[in-house]
Amino acid sequence: MTDQGAKNFVRKTLSANDLGRTGGHQAGIAIPKSGHILSFFPRLSPEEYNPDCIINCFIPELEMYINLRYVYYNNKLHTQGTRNEYRITGTTRLLRQLNAQVQDEIEFTKDKFGEMSINIIRWAADRKAENTQIKLSNGWSFSVEGD
Repeated sequence: MTDQGAKNFVRKTLSANDLGRTGGHQAGIAIPKSGHILSFFPRLSPEEYNPDCIINCFIPELEMYINLRYVYYNNKLHTQGTRNEYRITGTTRLLRQLNAQVQDEIEFTKDKFGEMSINIIRWAADRKAENTQIKLSNGWSFSVEGD
């Protein structure tokens, strides 16, 4: 993937749960319904029962592509359960391969062609927030470039 100008990104600070270290059986990383974060990912129709799509992402650190599943578990809207959440699944093995740690950030970027890539931003106690980043209280942040 070549750099084709400014990129938009969303980031999430990784928790032990995101890394599969708590013994829980969650399916992937939860995506908040925040407009800026949710609009970064493909639209999934709430009218469809548990809609999903495959997101093909380039992993520069591993020099490879990976397919992740992006899903809207919405059985609550269809009176068939209690879930009403967006998730990206297939991340546990990837995060292990990248040796991601608690407090690292997973960064999803999109270039101007819509090609997505994933990087791990390693945690450092003295790391400063970037000027072009807005942090949300749920561990997610997003770029304001190109807005």
